[in-house]
Amino acid sequence: MIKMVISLFLGLSLMGCLKTRSEVKDVETKQVMAQQVTTLQRTNADTNNRIAELEEQLREMNGKVEVLENKLSKPNPDSEKHMKGMHEQMADASKKLSAYQEELVKQDATIKQLTQEIEVLKTERAKAAEEKVEKKTPLQLADDYFKQSDWKKAIIQYQKYRDENPKGKKVAESTYRIAYSFGELGMKDEAKTFYEEVISKFPASAEAKKAKAKIKGLKK
Repeated sequence: MIKMVISLFLGLSLMGCLKTRSEVKDVETKQVMAQQVTTLQRTNADTNNRIAELEEQLREMNGKVEVLENKLSKPNPDSEKHMKGMHEQMADASKKLSAYQEELVKQDATIKQLTQEIEVLKTERAKAAEEKVEKKTPLQLADDYFKQSDWKKAIIQYQKYRDENPKGKKVAESTYRIAYSFGELGMKDEAKTFYEEVISKFPASAEAKKAKAKIKGLKK
């Protein structure tokens, strides 16, 4: 009967993990890197706007040069001087445009690298969390979940401990906590079943005394 109750309950919950200081540090690192990506993206937008402005200036200069060339029928020192100035401005604008384009390429590469590093951090953090959970015993996990008031997961892990350690030192306490967790979930019949098990199997234990008081409370 008891194992049937637990088996039915197993499908109600999934495994989870606690944040450690290391994980919090990872989160902070990712936040900083994400901010850097955002800043670079804004800089990229500004650079793109500047490139567009320079391209527009070059188009205007090209138009002016064509007009001047069409008007020039005879050599004219002033016109040639003006033409030379226009060519110099165009050359300067082209140089600036190339510099902006090179900077844009660098920024794109940096954004890509930061994004990849963020993804690596996410993967490493997920892996570390899984490894941490795997290293803990069912009883340790159960106690963690019980302290967090995560009653469903606590029940699953306490039952796993009981199955693996039928004569373990913490069986009485684990059984009591399973009953208590069921009570917190509003499942009074299941809670009563486990409280009664504590009383019958561990009559001299402190948990049995507490279980008797809890059963009285369930009847109210």
